Amino acid sequence: MELIYGVNSIRDLLRKQKSGWEKILIASGRTGSSAKEIIAMAGENNIPVEFCDRKKLDKLAATSDNQGIVALRQPFVYKDLDELIKNRNPSSGYDLILVLDSIIDPQNLGSIIRSAHCWGANGVVIPEDRSANVTAAVNKASAGSVQQIPVARVVNLAQSLEYLKDKGFWVFGAETHQGKSLVEMDFQCSVVLVMGNEAKGIRPLVRKKCDFLVTIPLPGHFDSLNVSVAAGILLYEIFRQRMKSDQINSK
Repeated sequence: MELIYGVNSIRDLLRKQKSGWEKILIASGRTGSSAKEIIAMAGENNIPVEFCDRKKLDKLAATSDNQGIVALRQPFVYKDLDELIKNRNPSSGYDLILVLDSIIDPQNLGSIIRSAHCWGANGVVIPEDRSANVTAAVNKASAGSVQQIPVARVVNLAQSLEYLKDKGFWVFGAETHQGKSLVEMDFQCSVVLVMGNEAKGIRPLVRKKCDFLVTIPLPGHFDSLNVSVAAGILLYEIFRQRMKSDQINSK
């Protein structure tokens, strides 16, 4: 079963998905309006609610940061690339797919998925190996976004990039120093944005599949950003350019 914990993650998901729930576990003595709201929502959707010792929840969630509420659902379902391609944001004239090459920190993965959802991406692609998978920690870090945006898991990222290029995408790889400045890039096309591993960046074989390398200019003393922060900046710039283009075309 898929495990989800935290008030906001469970409550937001209950609002959007009425089926697929196994049960919700709440710490004995857990009170407050948020707990009552979740109990009421569970009752409306015939989802069993059980009360149990807080230590049991901490052990089940493998963290004490569960706010005394844990839910069990049917396992997370990964999508395929074609489903991501079809999932274009209707407000955008182009596709945007985010490819994550070996992101291993669940917090980073969740934060990046959240940004991808906020900025209208079709979906997110991760590799089967050398990568964090969608877990309860990722769901919480994404604020439930993993349930709202398709996530594909593929065997070979390099081959997947070739497939997307055959479908009309241009591949932009994020690099710390060696790319063209972000402000000089033109994202008025169907974009695949590749973000690399927290320590090593994009692997050489995957880098070779990139049509362009893009760098965020940094005037400060640090020479790199956290990968989730960098992804957010790049995704926003893609969104900003497209919104600006739409405003110009509408005049």
